[in-house]
Amino acid sequence: MQDILTANQTARVIGCGPQRVRERIKRGIWTFGSVVTRKESGNAQKNTYEINKYKLADWLGIPAEEVDRRLGMGHGPDKA
Repeated sequence: MQDILTANQTARVIGCGPQRVRERIKRGIWTFGSVVTRKESGNAQKNTYEINKYKLADWLGIPAEEVDRRLGMGHGPDKA
């Protein structure tokens, strides 16, 4: 189980497109994640986005286990 999610994973949990996640985090509208600029990360290609799973779950009003379930990472009885 990971605590930091990507924009793509977050979009799957919320049910929107990853670009919407990136833009709203970049503009400070959604505060459950942060932008790591290419300069900060040393990546000359693009910015990256780090989303805290627990802050996302709190923002959505769901348990963190539900975030994992939506990502297919649950460990319930139907998982091997």
